[in-house]
Amino acid sequence: MACLILAAPGIDGLSTEHIVYCHPIIIVQLTCLFNSMLVLGYVPDEFGTGVIIPFIKNATGYISSTDNYRDITLSPMLSKLFELCMLLRFNDVLQSPELQFGFKENFSCAHAIYTVKEVLNYFNKQHSTINITALDISKAFDKVNHFVLFNKR
Repeated sequence: MACLILAAPGIDGLSTEHIVYCHPIIIVQLTCLFNSMLVLGYVPDEFGTGVIIPFIKNATGYISSTDNYRDITLSPMLSKLFELCMLLRFNDVLQSPELQFGFKENFSCAHAIYTVKEVLNYFNKQHSTINITALDISKAFDKVNHFVLFNKR
Protein backbone atom coordinates (compact mmCIF):
# COMPACT_ATOMS: atom_id res chain seq x y z
CA MET A 1 0.00 0.00 0.00
CA ALA A 2 1.56 3.26 -1.08
CA CYS A 3 0.72 6.54 0.58
CA LEU A 4 1.94 10.02 -0.11
CA ILE A 5 2.51 12.18 2.94
CA LEU A 6 2.83 15.81 1.99
CA ALA A 7 5.24 17.68 4.18
CA ALA A 8 6.96 21.03 4.17
CA PRO A 9 10.68 20.94 3.38
CA GLY A 10 12.99 20.69 6.37
CA ILE A 11 16.39 22.24 6.94
CA ASP A 12 17.74 20.12 4.06
CA GLY A 13 15.33 21.77 1.60
CA LEU A 14 13.95 18.41 0.46
CA SER A 15 10.20 17.89 0.20
CA THR A 16 8.07 14.83 -0.43
CA GLU A 17 7.95 15.66 -4.11
CA HIS A 18 11.74 15.40 -4.39
CA ILE A 19 11.60 11.79 -3.25
CA VAL A 20 8.46 10.85 -5.20
CA TYR A 21 9.59 12.30 -8.54
CA CYS A 22 13.32 11.52 -8.49
CA HIS A 23 15.00 8.68 -10.36
CA PRO A 24 13.98 5.17 -9.18
CA ILE A 25 17.61 4.43 -8.22
CA ILE A 26 16.88 6.41 -5.03
CA ILE A 27 15.12 3.33 -3.65
CA VAL A 28 18.32 1.29 -3.90
CA GLN A 29 20.45 4.12 -2.50
CA LEU A 30 18.16 4.80 0.45
CA THR A 31 17.83 1.08 1.17
CA CYS A 32 21.62 0.80 1.35
CA LEU A 33 21.86 3.90 3.55
CA PHE A 34 19.11 2.83 5.95
CA ASN A 35 20.41 -0.76 6.20
CA SER A 36 23.92 0.55 6.87
CA MET A 37 22.55 2.78 9.61
CA LEU A 38 20.86 -0.23 11.20
CA VAL A 39 23.93 -2.47 10.95
CA LEU A 40 26.32 0.19 12.25
CA GLY A 41 23.90 1.53 14.86
CA TYR A 42 24.65 5.05 13.72
CA VAL A 43 22.28 7.82 12.68
CA PRO A 44 23.79 11.05 11.32
CA ASP A 45 23.44 14.06 13.62
CA GLU A 46 21.75 15.92 10.76
CA PHE A 47 18.75 13.56 11.10
CA GLY A 48 18.08 15.17 14.48
CA THR A 49 18.18 18.76 13.29
CA GLY A 50 15.10 20.74 12.47
CA VAL A 51 13.64 24.17 11.88
CA ILE A 52 11.24 25.28 14.61
CA ILE A 53 8.41 27.49 13.41
CA PRO A 54 5.97 29.16 15.82
CA PHE A 55 2.36 28.59 14.83
CA ILE A 56 -0.48 30.82 16.07
CA LYS A 57 -3.16 28.81 17.89
CA ASN A 58 -5.85 31.48 17.82
CA ALA A 59 -5.58 34.19 15.14
CA THR A 60 -8.18 36.34 16.91
CA GLY A 61 -6.37 35.97 20.24
CA TYR A 62 -3.56 38.00 21.71
CA ILE A 63 -0.73 37.39 19.20
CA SER A 64 1.94 38.83 21.49
CA SER A 65 1.30 36.14 24.11
CA THR A 66 3.54 33.06 24.07
CA ASP A 67 0.53 31.04 25.26
CA ASN A 68 -1.05 31.64 21.84
CA TYR A 69 1.69 29.79 19.98
CA ARG A 70 2.74 26.21 19.50
CA ASP A 71 5.90 25.09 17.81
CA ILE A 72 6.10 23.00 14.66
CA THR A 73 9.41 21.36 13.86
CA LEU A 74 10.28 20.77 10.23
CA SER A 75 12.62 17.78 10.18
CA PRO A 76 14.81 16.64 7.30
CA MET A 77 12.86 14.58 4.75
CA LEU A 78 15.29 11.67 4.85
CA SER A 79 14.99 11.41 8.63
CA LYS A 80 11.19 11.33 8.33
CA LEU A 81 11.46 8.65 5.66
CA PHE A 82 13.87 6.64 7.83
CA GLU A 83 11.49 6.92 10.78
CA LEU A 84 8.59 5.73 8.63
CA CYS A 85 10.63 2.75 7.42
CA MET A 86 11.61 1.86 10.99
CA LEU A 87 8.00 2.09 12.17
CA LEU A 88 6.85 -0.15 9.33
CA ARG A 89 9.65 -2.66 9.92
CA PHE A 90 9.53 -2.79 13.73
CA ASN A 91 5.90 -1.94 14.44
CA ASP A 92 5.23 -5.37 15.94
CA VAL A 93 7.94 -4.93 18.60
CA LEU A 94 7.28 -1.25 19.31
CA GLN A 95 4.27 -1.73 21.53
CA SER A 96 3.13 0.75 24.12
CA PRO A 97 1.43 -0.16 27.40
CA GLU A 98 -2.27 -0.95 27.06
CA LEU A 99 -3.11 1.81 29.56
CA GLN A 100 -1.41 4.49 27.47
CA PHE A 101 -4.00 6.52 25.60
CA GLY A 102 -2.10 9.59 24.43
CA PHE A 103 -0.15 9.68 21.18
CA LYS A 104 -1.66 6.36 20.15
CA GLU A 105 -3.63 5.53 17.04
CA ASN A 106 -7.36 4.86 17.58
CA PHE A 107 -7.28 6.08 21.19
CA SER A 108 -8.59 9.30 22.65
CA CYS A 109 -9.36 11.04 25.91
CA ALA A 110 -12.69 9.17 25.97
CA HIS A 111 -10.81 5.88 26.43
CA ALA A 112 -8.92 7.26 29.43
CA ILE A 113 -12.12 8.62 30.98
CA TYR A 114 -13.87 5.28 30.48
CA THR A 115 -10.98 3.45 32.19
CA VAL A 116 -11.04 5.81 35.17
CA LYS A 117 -14.81 5.41 35.50
CA GLU A 118 -14.51 1.62 35.41
CA VAL A 119 -11.81 1.65 38.12
CA LEU A 120 -13.99 3.93 40.26
CA ASN A 121 -17.01 1.67 39.78
CA TYR A 122 -14.97 -1.40 40.71
CA PHE A 123 -13.71 0.07 43.99
CA ASN A 124 -17.10 1.58 44.82
CA LYS A 125 -18.68 -1.87 44.50
CA GLN A 126 -16.02 -3.18 46.91
CA HIS A 127 -16.96 -0.34 49.35
CA SER A 128 -13.38 0.89 49.27
CA THR A 129 -12.15 4.39 49.86
CA ILE A 130 -10.95 6.05 46.67
CA ASN A 131 -8.48 8.91 46.50
CA ILE A 132 -8.01 10.52 43.11
CA THR A 133 -5.47 13.08 42.04
CA ALA A 134 -5.66 14.83 38.70
CA LEU A 135 -2.74 16.67 37.21
CA ASP A 136 -3.27 18.95 34.24
CA ILE A 137 0.00 19.09 32.35
CA SER A 138 -1.48 20.40 29.11
CA LYS A 139 0.59 23.58 29.38
CA ALA A 140 3.69 21.96 30.86
CA PHE A 141 5.72 22.22 27.65
CA ASP A 142 4.78 25.90 27.35
CA LYS A 143 6.45 26.56 30.71
CA VAL A 144 9.74 24.86 29.82
CA ASN A 145 12.76 27.01 29.12
CA HIS A 146 13.05 26.08 25.44
CA PHE A 147 16.54 27.50 25.08
CA VAL A 148 17.85 25.15 27.79
CA LEU A 149 15.79 22.22 26.49
CA PHE A 150 17.02 22.48 22.90
CA ASN A 151 20.64 22.89 23.97
CA LYS A 152 20.57 19.65 26.02
CA ARG A 153 22.21 16.69 24.33
